[in-house]
Amino acid sequence: MEIILSILLTLSITISFFVIRNLLVKNEKLEDFVTKQSDAINECSKRVKQIDTRGTFSADDEIGWFFEEVKKIQEALNEFTLK
Repeated sequence: MEIILSILLTLSITISFFVIRNLLVKNEKLEDFVTKQSDAINECSKRVKQIDTRGTFSADDEIGWFFEEVKKIQEALNEFTLK
């Protein structure tokens, strides 16, 4: 009886080790993905601000409307960056 319990315990520990290791690897990949996405969003935000440093696009009626919409989209994306 003790041998069976020892085998079951060993099996469960071994399986748990592989499950936890697999989850850790997946978590690390996801962290890398989120970090890259956050960096990309930050770069886009910098670029949008750089494009309209003089306010040229914002002042034009037709282009200004479109540019304001792009800025709103960028602000929504900024909520998903790592702080």
